[in-house]
Amino acid sequence: MKRRFAGCSMTIERIAGAIFCFLLAAAGMPAFAAEAGATNGFVARVSDHGRIVQFTDADFVLSAQSDIPARGWHRRTMPQIWLSDEARRLRPGRLGAWARMRFDRSDVDGDHLAILTENNREKLTVYFNGVDVYRNYRSEAAPAIGWNRPYLITVPDALVKPGVNEIILHTASRREFNLGVGSVWVGPRESLAALHADRYFWRISGARGANYALIFLSAIIFVMWLWRRKEMELFWLAMTGFAWFVRDYHFFAEEAPFDPWLFQQITYYSLYPAIITSLCFCVEFMKPRRRRRIIGALLLLGLSLCLFRLFLVRSTATDVLSNLMTLGIVVAMLVVLFAAWLRQRTIEHLVLIGALGVSTAFALHDLGRVPNILWWDGLGFHAQPYTGLALFTAFLFSIGRRILRALDVVEQTNVELERRVEHATQALARSESARRRMEVERAIDSERERLMREMHDGIGSNLVTALAVARRREQDPDTIATLERAISDLKLTVDSLAPVDGDVVTLLANLRHRMEPDLRRAGIALDWHVEPCPPLEWLDAANALHMLRIIQEALSNVLTHAGATRIVIRLSPSAREHVAGISIEIADDGKGFASEESGTGKGIANMRARARALGGECRFAAPAAGGTRVSLWLPEHRDREMPSVR
Repeated sequence: MKRRFAGCSMTIERIAGAIFCFLLAAAGMPAFAAEAGATNGFVARVSDHGRIVQFTDADFVLSAQSDIPARGWHRRTMPQIWLSDEARRLRPGRLGAWARMRFDRSDVDGDHLAILTENNREKLTVYFNGVDVYRNYRSEAAPAIGWNRPYLITVPDALVKPGVNEIILHTASRREFNLGVGSVWVGPRESLAALHADRYFWRISGARGANYALIFLSAIIFVMWLWRRKEMELFWLAMTGFAWFVRDYHFFAEEAPFDPWLFQQITYYSLYPAIITSLCFCVEFMKPRRRRRIIGALLLLGLSLCLFRLFLVRSTATDVLSNLMTLGIVVAMLVVLFAAWLRQRTIEHLVLIGALGVSTAFALHDLGRVPNILWWDGLGFHAQPYTGLALFTAFLFSIGRRILRALDVVEQTNVELERRVEHATQALARSESARRRMEVERAIDSERERLMREMHDGIGSNLVTALAVARRREQDPDTIATLERAISDLKLTVDSLAPVDGDVVTLLANLRHRMEPDLRRAGIALDWHVEPCPPLEWLDAANALHMLRIIQEALSNVLTHAGATRIVIRLSPSAREHVAGISIEIADDGKGFASEESGTGKGIANMRARARALGGECRFAAPAAGGTRVSLWLPEHRDREMPSVR
C-alpha cells in the first residue's frame, strides 16, 4: 500500500507539473528545459525588478552525509516533499536529502539575487556555488520546524558568476520525522521579498496572531466558566480554543518547545480533540435531549479516532482515512444543525452551520495539500491555522447572542420587579397608613369609652343625685328643670360618642329613646317614619353631636314654645341639585310662625351654623295646615364640592 500511495503521488506530481507548465506557457511565461545538463528546468515570470524563475526539476541524492555528495545524483521533479519512506529504506539512521539546481545568470534579470524556498522538512542548509549561505537551525542538536516556513536567503553578490550558478539544498531530519525538499525560486531580492512577505504572513504571522488571540480569549472564557460552573457552553468553548491552539502551534513554531517526537505526536493527535470539543460545544449549545450521552459518545468517538490513526500509521504510509472519517463526523453534525435550524430558525444555529461549513471547506482544502496526496496547491498555504479562530468566533457570537437575549429578559424582569416593588411599597404604605389609622381609631375609641364612663359614672351620677335631692327637698321647679336638661344633654353627648359608623338611623333611635319619655310626660305624641338610608362615612363623633344638637334644639323648641300635641320625625334619602344625601324633617302641630324670617332667635341661628359646619342645610317652614317644619339635609359625601342651596 505504501508503494501504491507513493506511485500515486509521483504520478499526480508529474501531471500537476505538466499542467502548471502548460498554463504558464499559455500565459506568456516561457518554460526553460535543461541545456545539455548544464542547467535545470524552470518556469519564469517577469516582475518589476527582473525575471524570477521557479525550478521544476533538480538533481537529487538521498544521503545523510554532512558534505556535498560527489556522485549519485539523479533527476527528479520539484518539489519532492515526501521522501521519508524512500530514505528510510536506504539508510537505517538519520534521514537526509540533497537537491541541486543550476541556472544561467542570463536567465535571471536584475541585481542582488536572492533564493526563496518553502516546504522543506526539517533542518535546512542552503549552498550557493558551494558556499554555505543559510541554515535554519542553531546547532546540529537543536530541533527545527521548517516544513511550513518560507525562507528568503540573500545571495552575496560576490558569489554570483556570469555563467552557470549552482544552488544546493540539504534537508535532514530524524528517522521518525518526515523528509522533503520544497519549492525553490531565484531572482531579484526586491521581487522575491514581496512574494516572501505574502507567504510569510499567511503561513506564519497571520497564523500566529490568530492562535495567540485564540488562546487569550480561551483563557478569559475559562475563567468565566470557573465563576459559572453551570454554564457548560463556556467550558466547551474554552476547551475548543485550547485544543485548536495545541493543534495549530506547529504551523508557526520555529522550534519544538519540548521533545520533538512527543511534540509531533501531540500535534498529530490533537486534531481529533479539537474537532470533538467543537462538536461538544455545538451539542451543549443546542441542548438536545440526552445531550450528556451524546457528548459522552463524541468523546468516546474521539478516542476511537486516535486509536484508529495509530493503527493506520503503523500499517500504511498515510492517515488520510482517519481524516476522512473525522470529516464525515463534521458533515453529520452539519446535518443535525441544519435540522435544528429548520425547527427554530435562529441566527445562532445559522452561524454554527456557517462556521462548521467553512471549517469543512478548510479541511478539504488542506487535505488536498497533504504531501503524499498533493491534489492541488490551493491557496499556497494551509487554512487550518485559521479554523480554530473561525470556529471560536462563531461560537462566541452565538453565546453572545444568547447572553444578550438573557440580558434583555433580565432587564424586562427588573422593570417588572421594580413595578411590583413599587406597587408593593404603595400597598405597604397604604397598609401602614391603615394600621396607624386603626391605632388612632382604637386610641380614640378607648378614650371615648373612658370619657363615656367618666361622664356616666362621675358627672351623670352626681347630676342624678342632685336631681333626686332637689325633688326630695321640693326645690324650685326651675332648678329641677335645669338639672333634668343637664342630664338630657349629658345623655345626648354620651350617645354622640358611641361608635355608630355613620348610621344616622341608629343615632336617631338613641335620641328617640332618650327624649320620648319627656315628650310623653309633656303630652306630646311622637310619630316615627324612617326609610333605609346610606351611612354617612364622614359622620364622626363631633359631627354626630352637631346633628343631634340640631334635632335636640328643634324638639326643645316644640316642648317650650309650640304648644303642640304631636311631632312627626321623617328620615329619608334626598338629593338636592344632583347631590345625594339624606333629609331629616321634624314637624309639629303647634302654633308655628308666619314665615322662616320670623325665626331669628339665637337657637335657630345656632342650628343653621351647625348645619353649615356639617356641609348641609337647615330650613324652617310654617305649613298652611299649621305648626312648624324643620328640615335638615346632609350630603352623603363631604369630599365633593357642595353646590349653593337656596
